[in-house]
Amino acid sequence: MNSFKLALLGATFLATAGAVTGANAADVYSRGNSIKDTGPVDYMPAITWTGFYFGANLGAAFTDGADDDTVAVGGVHAGYNWQRNDHLVLGVEGDVDFADDINYLATLRGRIGYAAGPTLFYATGGVAFFDADDINGDSVGLTGYVVGGGIEHKLRENVSLGLESLYYNFEDDSEASDNADFYTVRARLTYHFTDPRGEALK
Repeated sequence: MNSFKLALLGATFLATAGAVTGANAADVYSRGNSIKDTGPVDYMPAITWTGFYFGANLGAAFTDGADDDTVAVGGVHAGYNWQRNDHLVLGVEGDVDFADDINYLATLRGRIGYAAGPTLFYATGGVAFFDADDINGDSVGLTGYVVGGGIEHKLRENVSLGLESLYYNFEDDSEASDNADFYTVRARLTYHFTDPRGEALK
């Protein structure tokens, strides 16, 4: 992904996030979650994390060694959550990111989290796939593991913003050793297809 494409992705991400956060607070929850008019009460409709979701992410990848190198990364993610009535949220997620010096960076992960109202805290881990060009311009693909965690907050019933940090560890390969182990920190904007059969948060 060249710098122009990455910048365009970032502009789109920020513009969409701004449009969401600027929405009227009265529209935060759908009409399907309204209650009968019983007079003034302090009430917040139930929220569920159960269902399919997809979104975009934007952030940075960096190493923590003496030869520190930081690059911007951006891509997409999608997955499915199952929420239990005890606030436990289980899920699976796949993502793919791109950068100027990375052909692609992809993961397939499990997630486990705790839902506190509209906020979800989670840990995640799984398999990771990395592809970059070596010094000879040949594509080098690596497979390894990824672990990390994050937080998401629902701005609307179907829209959340989040922050996620992941650590990637790949097989030792001398031709790509500079890029084999690194971290990412990414902001996430996600749209949720809420499953009406899901358990509401208590």
